[in-house]
Amino acid sequence: MTDDRRPTHDERAYRDARRAAVREHHPDAGGDADVLMRVLADIDRRFGVGGERTRPARPVDVVVVTSTPRRVLRLVRRAGKALPRRRTYVDITSPQRP
Repeated sequence: MTDDRRPTHDERAYRDARRAAVREHHPDAGGDADVLMRVLADIDRRFGVGGERTRPARPVDVVVVTSTPRRVLRLVRRAGKALPRRRTYVDITSPQRP
């Protein structure tokens, strides 16, 4: 990235290529995990990024699973804040007697 934290043209192309590969080959979308890993490795080689990890990843102790993706919840909360609130008014005066 550049100093102003915006991705350069090559970084955008790299990111877009990886996202397209994940959309097409991800196991949750009906693809094959082995094919996805090979395609991502090819993209990394093509852009000269990555290589093997220098140290193994640490195991994760706790995984939080939610039924609704966080970005959907965030959008719903934002939409709720944008909607006008309904106000209920109650007449507290005593009724008129004939």
